[in-house]
Amino acid sequence: MHETLLFFLSFLFLALSHFFEILQQIDLHLLEWINHNRIQSLDHFFIFITNIATVTTYSVAVILILYSIIKKRFLLQRKSWLVLISLITTSAIIDSLKHIVSRTRPFITYPSIHNLVNVSTPSFPSGHTGEVFVLATAIILLFQKQKWCVLIVWIWAFLVAYTRLVLGVHYPSDVLASMLIGTGIGIAFPKFLIKRGFLQHHIRWERLYSKWKE
Repeated sequence: MHETLLFFLSFLFLALSHFFEILQQIDLHLLEWINHNRIQSLDHFFIFITNIATVTTYSVAVILILYSIIKKRFLLQRKSWLVLISLITTSAIIDSLKHIVSRTRPFITYPSIHNLVNVSTPSFPSGHTGEVFVLATAIILLFQKQKWCVLIVWIWAFLVAYTRLVLGVHYPSDVLASMLIGTGIGIAFPKFLIKRGFLQHHIRWERLYSKWKE
């Protein structure tokens, strides 16, 4: 009985190892194709987009907050705070995962990848991608009537995600994971606080705390 179980576990371990090795090869080949077939005349544009991604993303939330305070628009102010809180939460989760997983950047492991910007932090998941996708998701959830704004922010999100691959600093799986994390937090976090009265004039913090414990 014990020998059968040991054989099964060994087989499962080998099968999973082979499976993840195949996924890693797919990840690498897809990145090589994107990285090697980029439009090189746009390299400086891609570098510029990736360099301003974090500042631009956080600036949107801060500008919305300042504008709502100046114009004394309470609902806009609360929605803007939700965007900023979602951004900060996403950044904290992704930074934690980076150091837990500690995946080496693709251009360090594989010299065939041309890196156009230098980074020293771990690869998985992509911080830039997570930030832009949580922003895009929160915007579409909280500002549904402003369709032009939603379109612009989603174009921005996919453009930033693409630059992380073109510049050779992330695997596709890094970017995909961050898309899922950013989208998930962008949906779940605002909905969680909205259900607990965050958009109302008077928040009952004891109710929020009790609901959180549940």
